[in-house]
Amino acid sequence: MKKDYIRKSSVIVWMVVLILVSFCFSFVKPGSVFAAADTPGRVTMQDISSPAFGQVKLVWKKADNVTDYYIYYKEKKSGKWTKLASVKAGTTSYVHKSSAKYPLTTGRSYAYTVKAYNSASQKYGAYDKRGIMIQILPETVKLNKAKVNSDKISVNLSWSKAGGCDAYEIYRRTYRSSWKRIARVKSNTLKYKDTTPLRGWANYYAVCGYDSKTKTTGNRSNILFAVLDSPQFTFPTVRDAYVDVLRAVKAGDKTGMIEPMPYGAVNLEYFVFDMNNDSIPELIVGSDCPWEEGDKTYTRKICQLYTCEKTGSGYKSKRMSGYFWDPQMSEKHDYLYENYYWYSKSVNFKYLWFIDKEDNILKQYSEPLNYKVGSKELIDFDSRNRKPVWTKITDTSALSGL
Repeated sequence: MKKDYIRKSSVIVWMVVLILVSFCFSFVKPGSVFAAADTPGRVTMQDISSPAFGQVKLVWKKADNVTDYYIYYKEKKSGKWTKLASVKAGTTSYVHKSSAKYPLTTGRSYAYTVKAYNSASQKYGAYDKRGIMIQILPETVKLNKAKVNSDKISVNLSWSKAGGCDAYEIYRRTYRSSWKRIARVKSNTLKYKDTTPLRGWANYYAVCGYDSKTKTTGNRSNILFAVLDSPQFTFPTVRDAYVDVLRAVKAGDKTGMIEPMPYGAVNLEYFVFDMNNDSIPELIVGSDCPWEEGDKTYTRKICQLYTCEKTGSGYKSKRMSGYFWDPQMSEKHDYLYENYYWYSKSVNFKYLWFIDKEDNILKQYSEPLNYKVGSKELIDFDSRNRKPVWTKITDTSALSGL
């Protein structure tokens, strides 16, 4: 009796075990079906960037049927992929840090790709055979200082040391110009003195690391600016340089003074400013001219610009082609600002006149300003973008000796 009971209990146990095993296997696919259905999907790259010098960060989209991702890279000119690392399925990013085994060299370009892998089916998914590219740039420089020197005509710059470069490039721009490289210094130099900033303007500066072996320039540093006061010139300062011009003006030589001036020299005014930053001021001569607009008639100032250069035999002056209007549209009548033309209370254009050094002619730059007259936005705009200051000559006694 006891033996029968034990026999029956053993049978029941075995039946329970078989049922549980069958239940578990009902969720497991046969080997051949698993291999066909669970091939990993293709990895789609989302982003590649350089979060810090000597580092590359990859981001990709999650693929189907993946247990691991394998990350590869190669130099642009190399044909063989090098395996960098593997990460589990829950990870969709990786940062490659340069090392002796897996180097990243400044100036060279590298391709990256990612393969999906399924450890159960032991299969790889399709992958981007070309990869996505990135160039390794010198480290971004931190510009620490841009300060007007004690001489009031130069700017001192200093910056922190950056990696991956053997030189630094210094760039400058003003409100009216694009970035221009003004110097390149060796990597053991962390300061520079700009002796030719534009006076009367805000000068903006940035520094880039440069690798001369690969001719690679890094990203621009943070931007700092320095504002230099306008040079102060008096009439005797420019008398010798423009003596022929002043004599012609005094004699009423309309053709020599201003081509389109039909009313002669009326209420002449003189302004000076070192426009092209060569320490020799330019001369502006303005004369009154009647102006009609609709049913209104008023007086405007028509102006001619002269420039000169110093030669072995003295000064050689030249009248710039073109002319401009109204040097005193600002309420401050002792300076010449760039012009404002108001088309309505909230729509206006700001015009700036300057010498194009390449063409050596007077040119106009205009910018639409949708600021209301007297608004905080316009005041802020003017404070950020210093106006060039043209000194009006009020003492013309030097003309008596011409």
